[in-house]
Amino acid sequence: MRHLRHRSPVRFLAAAAACCAMSAVFAAPSPDAPDNDAAPLRFAEFHRRPVGPRGLEPGPRLLALDGRRVALVGYVAHGGERLAQTAVLAPLPVTLVDEDESLADDLPAAVAYLHWSDPRLDAALAECAGLLRVTGRLELGARAEADGRRSYVRVQADDAQCARAR
Repeated sequence: MRHLRHRSPVRFLAAAAACCAMSAVFAAPSPDAPDNDAAPLRFAEFHRRPVGPRGLEPGPRLLALDGRRVALVGYVAHGGERLAQTAVLAPLPVTLVDEDESLADDLPAAVAYLHWSDPRLDAALAECAGLLRVTGRLELGARAEADGRRSYVRVQADDAQCARAR
């Protein structure tokens, strides 16, 4: 039988302290984590899958979160005419060009219109060139927007910040 070496208690305590410190780092919320009271929502949850004979239908999670505070991560659609305190959040980078084909819509099927009244959100949207994490109250239902499009999903945003790609 092999002889087991006696481990130093100092080494054991140092290793235990390192494990505790690392677990605290991994357990701590990241700076771009959504608020605890905001339910995370993904663009993939906007529609039922597979698409049926009636076309796109709202997904069960999207319907369940109507009127609740949500956290949504996406890209602000650029281009077109920028309207005050309104933006379109999409799952991928999109540039809207209405000059040559105004009736053609370059937006993907799953987008959310953002509306806000806090001027600090204007600055957050302007400074973020990539993914944006938005939190606010989710509203569903067909509505005419100021840009001439119709929206079905809207977020009354109360916070927005740049999010890191995962």
